[in-house]
Amino acid sequence: MSKFVKLLGNPQLDFPVIHVAGTNGKGSVCAMLDSIYRANGYKVGLFSSPHLIELGERIQINGEHITEDEINQWVDRLKPLAQKMEEDESENHPTFFEFMTAIAFLHFQKQGVDLAVIETGLGGRLDSTNVVAPELSIITTISKDHCAILGNSLEEITQEKAGIIKRETPVLIGDLPNCSVEVVQKIAIQRNSELHSISHFVQEERPQTNLQGSYQRANAALALRGAEIVREKIPIKNDLARQGLNQVSLLGRWQIIEGSPRVILDACHNSAGAICLRENLDALSEKPEIWLGVLGEDRAKEIVDVVLDFASSITLFEVEQPRACTVDYLRSLIPDSFRGKVIDFNLEKAKDKLKNSRSNGTILITGSIYLIGDILQFLTRGDRHAKTNWNDLF
Repeated sequence: MSKFVKLLGNPQLDFPVIHVAGTNGKGSVCAMLDSIYRANGYKVGLFSSPHLIELGERIQINGEHITEDEINQWVDRLKPLAQKMEEDESENHPTFFEFMTAIAFLHFQKQGVDLAVIETGLGGRLDSTNVVAPELSIITTISKDHCAILGNSLEEITQEKAGIIKRETPVLIGDLPNCSVEVVQKIAIQRNSELHSISHFVQEERPQTNLQGSYQRANAALALRGAEIVREKIPIKNDLARQGLNQVSLLGRWQIIEGSPRVILDACHNSAGAICLRENLDALSEKPEIWLGVLGEDRAKEIVDVVLDFASSITLFEVEQPRACTVDYLRSLIPDSFRGKVIDFNLEKAKDKLKNSRSNGTILITGSIYLIGDILQFLTRGDRHAKTNWNDLF
């Protein structure tokens, strides 16, 4: 990635950056920072992943997605450079995610953003976004996920996430386990980076946001504190910042679509997400019908255990992605003592039910963000817009 952006003239160095990593919450914190700075009148670039409906969601300026035509134009420009890299060094062709990261940097540079909020894809130390020179690095949470890539202990995972900490650049951390805090402290000292935390803010002191859940107040505290840390370079007004925290737009995070039935979409893709899902389900006044698809058998049991406590019925999907749990595997995690119906489903059946049902109940769709994206596309666009297989273009 360093070679790739060097060939492009290092566009990522042409605007201030806030760089965000973490197991959970990084998408929410990035969306909140975006909203805070937009409320303060800035032109803000936002790079996040994955997308739910269209690829352009990953690259936004003031909420406006990059268009498919613009992506194609950038791809046409970058392909010869990528091929040259591969000719110079075999197997060095940039990946899909590296292409998207480079396009984000170029798009933000061309459009003259005042700052960019950049979310890591996976880990941090070796992530393609880790070529930026940020004003601030943020690590939201640490828990076990992607262990095959990032390590089997919290300390190993923290080491990878904390790879985004830059020399003499402040770093802000969320509610991390003590062992993770020790790892971050050590790296911050080595790099002479001032360490900040939100741990001293009790729940009642954490700012309100329009996103539901106490964990979102922790994310809001990170976003607001982060903006305060860099306010000398990027000034904000606190009243506008708090206004921005109550105008956050974030698809698929306890997103409610009113209708018959009412549909709630909530990405809960790992064990830490399952804890947040339990909190939100506990606040519901009814037992919803729960639709579930999960990537990774290691994640499934903790998510299913939460679902069992709240579901009136459970509808199972095998998500159309590698590592998807089969319907049979998910069913094997449901004990005979569960009293509701357990139904095997697929996307076509789901579309038919959502199109024809006139139920007054609630359907909660959770687990994989890819399942949520497929359902959300149908709810917002019907069958009019087929998803492009973008991987074929890079």
